[in-house]
Amino acid sequence: MTGRRFVLYVAHGADCFVQEAAYSILSLWRQTEAPLCEVVVVTDRPELFRQLLDDRPSLHLLSLSPTQRDIWRGAQGYIHRIKPLAIQWAAQQMQAQPDDAFLYVDSDTVFSHSPAKVWAQIEAGDVVLNEREGSLGELRRNTRSHRRLFEACQAHRFQVRGREMQVPLSTGLWNSGVLGFQGRWLPVFDETAQLIDQMLPVVQVHTVEQVALSVVLQDRGLRLHECLTDVFHYHVFKEFRDDLALFFARYGALPLAERLQHWPEIDPVRRIQPKLAFNALPKWRRQWRKLWGQRWQPVPYPWA
Repeated sequence: MTGRRFVLYVAHGADCFVQEAAYSILSLWRQTEAPLCEVVVVTDRPELFRQLLDDRPSLHLLSLSPTQRDIWRGAQGYIHRIKPLAIQWAAQQMQAQPDDAFLYVDSDTVFSHSPAKVWAQIEAGDVVLNEREGSLGELRRNTRSHRRLFEACQAHRFQVRGREMQVPLSTGLWNSGVLGFQGRWLPVFDETAQLIDQMLPVVQVHTVEQVALSVVLQDRGLRLHECLTDVFHYHVFKEFRDDLALFFARYGALPLAERLQHWPEIDPVRRIQPKLAFNALPKWRRQWRKLWGQRWQPVPYPWA
C-alpha cells in the first residue's frame, strides 16, 4: 500500500532564503500532480511565508525557535547540522509512517518537471539525491577542501552506525540539495548527525553534512539515484536572489493563480545560462574578460 507524500523545506534566517523556498513551492504547485502531496516547511519566518504564499490546507509551517536552532547546530555551531535533524523532526511532526514518501529539497531549487519519476523511486524503497559528484578518491585533487577531506578519511577512523571503520575511498560523495526517502529510513538522520560530530573536529569543510549523509546511506547499502532534471538545484547562482526580490515586489500581492502565471518570467533554468557559459570558459579567458570588465550579462527581464 502506498503511503502519503510530503515535500519538505528548511528555510530560516534572511528574507532571501524564505523567498527562495516560496518560489520553489510555487514551482511545485505549477505541476499537475501538486494536489497529491503536502508541503512542510521548517522555518523561523512563518509570517513571511504566509505573505508570499496562500494559506492552503496542504501547506504546513512548522515554527523553528532560536533555542531549537542552536541545539540542532550542536556544540560546534555547524549551521548545516540543522538540516538532517530538521528533516527528521518535520517527518515526525507529520507522524511519518514507514511507507510515507518524503522529498526534501533545498530552498534554492525549482521543480522544472513533474516529480512523478522521483516519487516512484522513493516509493520503491530507494533514496533519491541531487547528484553524485564523484568518489572520495576521485575528487581528492579537485579542490583544497576535497584534499583535506581525503587526507582526514585516510588518517582517521569513525564510528558509523555503532562500529568503527575507515571511510572507503570508493565512497561516492553526493550533493544533498535533493533528498527523497521513505519514512522507514528516518534513523539515517540521527546517524548522520553523529558522524558530523566526529568529522568536524578533524576536517572543517562546509560540506561535512553531505559527506556524513553519503557515508551513512552507502554503509546501509541503499540504492541511490540522481535527480538532475526534475528538480533543478541552482546553488551556484546566488545572483538569482536579486531576481526573486524583484519578482515578489512586483507580483507578491497578486492572487496565487496570477503569481503562478508569472512564475516563468524569472525561471532560473533559463537565467543561469549566461553564468554557466562564462564559467565553462578556460580560466585564463575568464580572468582576461574580468580584467576588461567583460563579465557575463544577465538575461533581460520581460517587463524591462
